[in-house]
Amino acid sequence: MKKIIWPGLLVVTLALSACSKTQDSKEIENSADQASTQAEAPLVPSNIAVGDTAESSLDWAGEYTGTFPCADCEGIKIELELNSDKTYELSEEYISTSKSTEVHTKGSFSFDASKPSIITLDEKGENRKFFVGENYLEARDIQTGDKIDSNLNYTLTKN
Repeated sequence: MKKIIWPGLLVVTLALSACSKTQDSKEIENSADQASTQAEAPLVPSNIAVGDTAESSLDWAGEYTGTFPCADCEGIKIELELNSDKTYELSEEYISTSKSTEVHTKGSFSFDASKPSIITLDEKGENRKFFVGENYLEARDIQTGDKIDSNLNYTLTKN
């Protein structure tokens, strides 16, 4: 009788062992699937808008230069330096045959929440607006931030 019980017990033990291994491997697979799903999920909190903006995707900090048209002079040489801490330095040189005048302004700027490619200088910079593009700035309408309807050049290029 002992000979019959021993092989039966061995079969039952192996069967139970196989079941527990199947269960363990299923738990491991489920854990791996959960880890994979979590790794694929974005690491951005749900309350933050996802998308590229000029502020987040362009290298906007730096010095921009150009010459803007002028109604009563030959032109206005502009140097606008945007710093990564959202401060700026603006130099304007009014070019004239009789006399050149230079004005320097320092202040801060902000990116427009409704038009994220537009920056607005503070009151010291007369609330001027600029479109931020790849390696250039373009002066915009101060009231609306829309493009200035003109054939004249209002673009500053990054140095």
